[in-house]
Amino acid sequence: MTEDKASGAASNGGGEENPRYAIVPALIERQGRSLGVVLGSRLCEGAKAKASGDLSGMTYPALRKLFKERCAGQDGYLSPQHPTLETVLRVLLAAPDDAMRLSDIYAAVNDLWMTSAWSPSIGESGMRRLLDNAASYGIARA
Repeated sequence: MTEDKASGAASNGGGEENPRYAIVPALIERQGRSLGVVLGSRLCEGAKAKASGDLSGMTYPALRKLFKERCAGQDGYLSPQHPTLETVLRVLLAAPDDAMRLSDIYAAVNDLWMTSAWSPSIGESGMRRLLDNAASYGIARA
């Protein structure tokens, strides 16, 4: 499946083995939710202090810049205690590129789980199914 970013419609892309996933702001806004509020609530403390304004009016590129510069390396921002989709969303927001391959997302999440006393049991194929149905988080195939 691939995501048409303009329409947000999913289509079968020939069963790509290692698809790329990205955050598609239009998916969040189409649900009647404010991008600035939804993503701004996930900013780390350092980024919130830097923004020091109304997060609801921030654009996606401005929010992404804050995530990459302030949150990516912050201790505790990526935590194995977060639910799986929340962790994936934070991984995508803090990633250097706008999209990540399934294998890279899985590896990042799995690395977090390795440090946890409790870790969910999900394989890469399960992660693909989860991400293919993550439009409520604004995540879609790139």
